[in-house]
Amino acid sequence: MKLRNFVPLIIAFPSVVIGAVAMHLNKISIGIWSQNIVALIISGFISYLFLKEKPKFSKRNSFGFIVPITVILLFLTFLDSGLDGVHRWVSIGPIKLNVASIMLPIFIIELWRILKIFNWWHSMTITIAVSILLALQPDASQTTGFIFPMIILLLSKANKSVIRYSITSLISVIPIISWIFIDSLPPIDYVEEIVLIVKNLGAVWFLIGIGSLALLPLPFIIFPSKNYRLISMCLGLYFIIIIISTLFGNFPVPLMGYGISPIIGYFIAITWLLKVNTKVFKSQA
Repeated sequence: MKLRNFVPLIIAFPSVVIGAVAMHLNKISIGIWSQNIVALIISGFISYLFLKEKPKFSKRNSFGFIVPITVILLFLTFLDSGLDGVHRWVSIGPIKLNVASIMLPIFIIELWRILKIFNWWHSMTITIAVSILLALQPDASQTTGFIFPMIILLLSKANKSVIRYSITSLISVIPIISWIFIDSLPPIDYVEEIVLIVKNLGAVWFLIGIGSLALLPLPFIIFPSKNYRLISMCLGLYFIIIIISTLFGNFPVPLMGYGISPIIGYFIAITWLLKVNTKVFKSQA
């Protein structure tokens, strides 16, 4: 067995486990923190299987279903009862899944692929539509995390067009508006304030916890393959924004705080990175 196949699990392990231990020591129900552990194990196993086998995807249809599925799921969040006017989740029985946390990493990858294959306006139109949906949920963190990587990708293909530069610059207004009209949901200690719980365990725990969060975006920044450098950096930027935004609002701390959705989304992204770095998807470059 190659160590490479376990890299996603190795990178995600510290944040999830530190969060789970902190919850356990603070008498949070095992039914809460164990969900993160289960999601870590299942996601790690699926990632291992995917990295182990060579997928048979063609250039044009490998992820063609991602755009419609993501848009449909985002629309479905508005049919969910939500919380105090906030609609970020789709319920499957007792489980609430945060659509943006799961889908946005691979959605950004798919828009990058569309940008390479189809007309520039395809990606721009989809970007604007999804940005508006995210802002309406409302979710300032995910809106910002999505728009700024997309601005970089869109500008990279603007071809010195003044119109394209202007329209791309204008969409930066959307996250600003989302922060002005930020939601008023109160924080949950084991979700949005998990870092404070870890801090209360002691300085060593706190430093390790911060280090584990800082580790999450690093592979995308440090180890992108040549043909995928731009999209890898943009994925890293997405995770950096999601993590930093927790300092300025009541947003879930990814992987460390309670919630299986960020775990799933992260494993999708990091598994993709390892795939392209081993050139399994070389034909798609």
